[in-house]
Amino acid sequence: MASDGPNMQRTTFTSVLFFVFVAVAAEAQLSTSFYDSTCPHAASIVQAKVDAFVESDRGLAAALMRLHFHDCFVRGCDGSVLLNSTDPNILTEKSALLNNNSLRGFEQIDEIKMELECACPGVVSCADILALVARDATVKVGGWSWPVFLGRIDGAGSFADEVNGSLPERRDNFTKLVETFAKVGLDAKDMIILSGGHSIGQVHCGAFFERLYNFQGLNITDPSMDPEFAAMLKAQCPPTRPFDFMALDATNGTFDSTYYLDLLTNKGLLESDVALLSDPLGVEYAIKAVQDPNTFLFEFGMAMIKMGNIPASDPYGWRKHCAFTEPKF
Repeated sequence: MASDGPNMQRTTFTSVLFFVFVAVAAEAQLSTSFYDSTCPHAASIVQAKVDAFVESDRGLAAALMRLHFHDCFVRGCDGSVLLNSTDPNILTEKSALLNNNSLRGFEQIDEIKMELECACPGVVSCADILALVARDATVKVGGWSWPVFLGRIDGAGSFADEVNGSLPERRDNFTKLVETFAKVGLDAKDMIILSGGHSIGQVHCGAFFERLYNFQGLNITDPSMDPEFAAMLKAQCPPTRPFDFMALDATNGTFDSTYYLDLLTNKGLLESDVALLSDPLGVEYAIKAVQDPNTFLFEFGMAMIKMGNIPASDPYGWRKHCAFTEPKF
């Protein structure tokens, strides 16, 4: 009898994932059926828009996933990363040093919100849109789906000075990364698995210039970096072009476990990526991801559900416009 292979595995894993997290999501009062009666086509509307966006610009997949990460780590999953500054003396999260000229996809979120407001006025939160978009963007470029639990409440506050210290940074070591994730209720395994989000996307060359040209201030290349890989980087990222882009892994634009293979073969880019292998747990999960890519895809979905359950620290209501607040409705 022929086996269904990966498709059967995917169905089984997704079913297990759903039941594992039903209880957790229930505690956060989230549900996969939250909009079934008030906006039954919400998920399909979001998926159709994301599919179109990513077909037009494959690089948007990483950008849209990243918005959900950056949202949840600051003030919880409340859509606060989407808010514009309305007071010149108060900068919002998107204007913070770690986010400014780094995040994109805001126009696409606004477009999705507009279509949802036409279909179901005053129903779907901006925070829920980010959660759905992150899942759909990942699936569009090769990742596995996961159930998105819905019912998040948008926040009204967004402050740039809360970003520093809340988000993981590219120079963080393993201990610092674990500490940052622990602040929002995520453990070391979650950190290692969610780092796999770097399977897609690009980074400015300048983000790894220190490793490439001035490791520890010695004007040398990080000796742990594969020599041929370093030579390729120097050819594509000369010191005079810090704002050029480099793919974060060898299969740029496809969500898979190649990111971990790159780390294990000394071809990681960022210090925070390479730091994963400084701890036995990181090595263990990197090897596991390479040897069993399906397990990684499954566990990434589990970790995304857990991250998506980070509660809003200051819930406000459902915002009609994702970029600014208005009286509650």
